[in-house]
Amino acid sequence: MKIKRISLTNFRSFKDTQSIEIAPVTLLFGPNSVGKSSVLMALAYVQQILKKGHCNPQKLDALGDKTIGGFRALVHGQDLKKTIRVRLDYAAGKTPFVYYGANVDEMANHIQNVSYVLMNDFGGSIESGSIELEIAWSERFKQAYVKNYRVWANDVYVGCIHSSEDQKNTLIRELNTQHPLLVPHNNDDWLAGQYGDADEREPLEADEYHTEFEQVLNLLNPNPASTAAVSDKELSGADFVNRIAPIALACRSGAVPLLGVPVVTNLVGQDFDELEEHFNYLVAREVLSQAFVLPLDKLLEYLDKSVQIGPLRVVPDNDYVPNPHPEQKEWVDGSAAWDLLHKDPNSDEAVRRLIRNTSEWFASSDKLDAGYEIINKSIAGSLHAEGYEGDLGLFSKRHVFFKELRSNILLSANQLGTGISQVLPIVVAANHDDIALISVEQPELHIHPRFQVELADVFLRAKQKHSFLIETHSEHIILRLLKRIRQTTDKELPENYLPIEEDDVSIVYLEPTENGVVTKRIRVDEDGEFVDRWPQGFFVERREELL
Repeated sequence: MKIKRISLTNFRSFKDTQSIEIAPVTLLFGPNSVGKSSVLMALAYVQQILKKGHCNPQKLDALGDKTIGGFRALVHGQDLKKTIRVRLDYAAGKTPFVYYGANVDEMANHIQNVSYVLMNDFGGSIESGSIELEIAWSERFKQAYVKNYRVWANDVYVGCIHSSEDQKNTLIRELNTQHPLLVPHNNDDWLAGQYGDADEREPLEADEYHTEFEQVLNLLNPNPASTAAVSDKELSGADFVNRIAPIALACRSGAVPLLGVPVVTNLVGQDFDELEEHFNYLVAREVLSQAFVLPLDKLLEYLDKSVQIGPLRVVPDNDYVPNPHPEQKEWVDGSAAWDLLHKDPNSDEAVRRLIRNTSEWFASSDKLDAGYEIINKSIAGSLHAEGYEGDLGLFSKRHVFFKELRSNILLSANQLGTGISQVLPIVVAANHDDIALISVEQPELHIHPRFQVELADVFLRAKQKHSFLIETHSEHIILRLLKRIRQTTDKELPENYLPIEEDDVSIVYLEPTENGVVTKRIRVDEDGEFVDRWPQGFFVERREELL
């Protein structure tokens, strides 16, 4: 799974719905305090809702326990009557969307003459999708909760889970049973048996004929079909008729279904009293689980594997004690990167590869060319090599040194310029295999312009393994990206560089207005030239200073 678009409504400085297209390398530009960091914060907020059920968090774990002030501070204008909407569009990619199979077909092979609705493999057929959480404030109960959770699959609306204000009445309120993945794969045969052959049926629209799945759900549902809610076509963005009565559902935090398990509903057929009814129940449970639970499970898995690197990164001293099990929140100040480099390279090939690749970035002339190699060694080993004959037990911990290539002197991080320590967490993250999305706030801080330029190549060389979401003011980073696109088109790309196309880079400008932040994607053509005009001009400050 990869997130392809983030859409925010009534979230901090965002009022009207604004969307940010996410490419392998996405750059967020705009004035200070316009809301660039809000985009990163929205992902951390969704993660905390899914993982811990916190809709009114005072702190966000993924941001290093950053204090944010709860729902009031997150909703636009601190207006508790408004609802926050966060929509995430994703591409499934190679992620297997096949959990919650009830093995109905396998069970049926051992039983004769059992009939049940035959559905498509919903989860396994998801190529792209979207989820939207709508978070509201309950003045009566003084708490925030997920009021609505909406789902799309393959660009078609699936349905909505709704929660009452007291969170005691949570249910599937809408289900678009005309979605291609919710129509049984033998539906034409069933329609012929129910309504006659196609040329014999009454002249109804195709979506006016009920399907076998609708019939099954209505038979299993203790709520009568006449109680089906009217479709909310505006928020769903789909022109459909909801023909399914509300299905009660066990949830948390409002409308978020229990994650990691099949849906828990009030549908009948959970016992073996009626075999056909039970098999239909198992099918319905599998389909509803894959439709509503599976996307959130995969999204949370993706967010848990993502990291956010803040603007101020730690410079470890000689007394630095690494965490042998670095956590997500420790990436915010960069300490997780140092923790990984402090691991014993003799114990794990992945650690050796990470140290080797990071060192290569700092040492190679075609990369950062900082003039240093990274050496991970135990202090005891160094003292032994120098002839120390005392007790080495106190010196058994490992240390990360920077070997100066001109003099072969070993230096600690706090003996170097600040720029090295600021770049290092970004390079480590880019070379670490077990990360999905890498977000960085102001990577250019304390970094020489030459390093800023090379950082663009750090992003580009890792674009097949990670996605990068960069909040920046750096003209140098963007100029290198444009250069690489132009070189790709002209077939002048340096050796060992992957081709860079214009769609690999998303440049988004955030501009403040009286009605909240407005986002504009600045498109780039194959020659590395801007197709769209920048608001206020592209780094107009430079031209003004030169005049």
